[in-house]
Amino acid sequence: MLGDNKNLALDGLGALASSLTGGSGKSVSGSLGSGAMALLGALAFSALKGGGQSQTVEETPLGLRMPQNRQEQDQLEKDTELVLKAMINAAKADGRVDNAEIQRIAGKFEEVGADAETREFVMDELERPSDLRGIVAAAGNRPQAAAQVYAASLLAIEVNTVAEKRYMEQLADGLRLSQQTVSFLENAVGL
Repeated sequence: MLGDNKNLALDGLGALASSLTGGSGKSVSGSLGSGAMALLGALAFSALKGGGQSQTVEETPLGLRMPQNRQEQDQLEKDTELVLKAMINAAKADGRVDNAEIQRIAGKFEEVGADAETREFVMDELERPSDLRGIVAAAGNRPQAAAQVYAASLLAIEVNTVAEKRYMEQLADGLRLSQQTVSFLENAVGL
């Protein structure tokens, strides 16, 4: 569906960053555009249905529909921030986010017109230690969020090193995704 493009991680981060900005300016997630979270929502929804976890799937999950109240809006903003953190965490899985990669990411954010707050958030996250447990804990017992986190992580890396494969296995286990759901998501992004 998405193929295996070397620049997919940067494009994914850039697209997500462009959908994160705007609104009140009080949080990095601000007002949400529909593109990136809708894509992840559709992937997660399909994967859960096709992966034998259909009993846990909402009828129309957030990301594929507009929030109906403040609680849903807050949840969508939290999920968007979680997805961005998951992508950055996955990019650090092989322990090699060097200065050149950081500069490329910064350049991608400039291209999409991400605001200074979003760029600062991403740069701060890139410099933090990897936090697999924190990502898993933030997804909680929500299969839709878990599948979105896993899909976003797949989009952020090529999964071509032993460290990246181990990271993705640990992430899937921590998120309690079925093997069928994991396989669906991997096939959807071209692995």
